Amino acid sequence: MLTDVRAALTGKLSHADLTTYNFVQRLLYAGIIVVGVLIVLSGLSMWKPVQLQWLAAAFGGYEVARYVHFGCMAAIVAFLVVHIALALLVPKSLRAMIIGR
Repeated sequence: MLTDVRAALTGKLSHADLTTYNFVQRLLYAGIIVVGVLIVLSGLSMWKPVQLQWLAAAFGGYEVARYVHFGCMAAIVAFLVVHIALALLVPKSLRAMIIGR
């Protein structure tokens, strides 16, 4: 687990078996799901702050919900940029995504 993180940070993560996700991939995909839920909830609390005041209060108020929403948006953009860059750096993974093998 820790060795996968260290290998990913140094650019030495093995891509020999594309049929299974390594720890870093699992961590990032789980994280992006959490970010997706947070961006929807913070967006709802900004869209209807009076009707959903309990949700805005859960974020610490309207202003904090705006910061959370912006942070989540930045995290999604960063995830997409890194995801595309890594797919281009490992050509066999791009081939596997396109044709399914």
